[in-house]
Parts: sequence; structure tokens; C-alpha cells
Amino acid sequence: MKALRTKLTHLTMLGAALVLLSGVTTAYAAMVDLTTKGSSGTAEGAWFYQIDPRPTGTGYIDPFLRLGTGKDNYEQGYNTSVKPFQYDQKDPTGTFGYTRDLYLSEVPQVDLGGTLYREFLLDINQIKTEDGRMLSLDVLQIYLRDGAFTAADITGQGNNLVFPSLGTMIWNLDNPGQNIDNYVKMNYSLNTGSGSGDVRVLIPDALFTLAGVQNPAVYLFSGFGANFGANDGFEEWWIGKAENQPVPEPGTMILLGAGFLGLAIYGKRRRNNA
Repeated sequence: MKALRTKLTHLTMLGAALVLLSGVTTAYAAMVDLTTKGSSGTAEGAWFYQIDPRPTGTGYIDPFLRLGTGKDNYEQGYNTSVKPFQYDQKDPTGTFGYTRDLYLSEVPQVDLGGTLYREFLLDINQIKTEDGRMLSLDVLQIYLRDGAFTAADITGQGNNLVFPSLGTMIWNLDNPGQNIDNYVKMNYSLNTGSGSGDVRVLIPDALFTLAGVQNPAVYLFSGFGANFGANDGFEEWWIGKAENQPVPEPGTMILLGAGFLGLAIYGKRRRNNA
């Protein structure tokens, strides 16, 4: 009986050790599901929204990163003005300027329940079939850097190019410290066509600080297709100018004030004459 108890104790200890080991080596995957109209979710303090198509056209959509031509239905890359681009760019030579440097002053602020966020918008493209319409956003990282990096920061040639320093990572869709591998699942059939927008991403504004830098460069690194493969067109990150209206210059404010005062005086005189 004693030998049996000893054996059971050893088996229990072995089972507990295997559970602990499995917790260390196996990543926990959490999905943000944006596959229905108006759906939303959160991950690592950020908010994700499925959105209806927004107004399109020159002056509203301002892309800073287009990804495409990935291998094995996976595509990845980051925004930069340095040519030639690394990774999976839709416009590898940068002819059309759809992938470029981005600065914090360009990224709109959004007030959500009294908390400020920075807004990034995403347009996806997939095959509009039952099996091909889904796409996963598997990697999303935000970096800040004291000025944009240049061609001199990239070493190597051809396929041996060395990944440049994108700066300080301030936010990550995944949580390596807790062994969490998050991803966002999206449905192309909700908003078909290019340039209309599909997803709204809000990252806490409080994270966008870099010591001693007033207007840092912002780098967004993203990867699509690990869980639901990228199969058509391109994915486009952009910012909406409509949410970030410029503040009028002091001279403009004075002119506006004078105009309103003149209208008030004119209206008062008309009432007196009547």
C-alpha cells in the first residue's frame, strides 16, 4: 500500500510538472472577432471596430502603408519612405507614394469616454467567397523614433537586407511576456472594394511619448494571413483627415470674430429700423 501511495504521489508531481511546462511553451491565442457589422473588441488596451465604408477620394484617404504580394498567403511590412522597400509592398519601387514616413502630428486624436486615443484605419481586400473572405491581422506593432530612418540605416543587399531599427516599440498586439498571441479576424464581404475602409484601430494616446522628442516618426509594422490567409489585392493602412481638423491661425480667428461682430451689428440695426 505504501509503495502504491508513493507511486501515485510521483505521478501527481509529474502531471503538475507537465502542466507547468505546457503553460510555458504553449502560447495562448485570443481572437478579436470583427466578422459581423458593427462588431468591436479590445486587445492590450487598444480598441478595434468594424466600420462601414467611409467617404473616399483625394484629400480624405491618406495611405501611409500598402501591403501585398506576400508568399504562402502571408504578407508583412512597415511604412517608410526609404526605397527600395523591404518585405511585401504593393508598390515596391515607391512610384505612387502609398508607403511613406509618418509623423505623430499626422495621426488623429479621438476622445473615447474621456480618454484620448490615436486612430489608424485599415482597408482589406480578399476573394469574396465563403472560404476566401476571411482575413487575419496577426502582427501589429507601433514604434516611435527620433526622426525617420534613412537608407544609411539599412545594411546588406538583395535578400540579405538587415531589418532597420524602427525605434522604441510602444504597443504590441501580442503580449510575449504573458505568452499571449492575439489576432484580429476580419470579413471582407462586409465592405467590398478598395479604398472604403474596414477596420478602425484606436491605440491609447498616452503611449505615444518619446523622451525629448516633440514630433517623433511613427512606424507601424503589420502582418496578415497566418490564421486566415491573404489571397487577393492589398491591405492598406491610412489616416482620416476629417478627424483631425487644423486649428485656425490667430489672424484667421480675428477675421472670423470681426465678421461675426459685423453680422451682429447689422442684424441689430435691421431690428431697430423695423
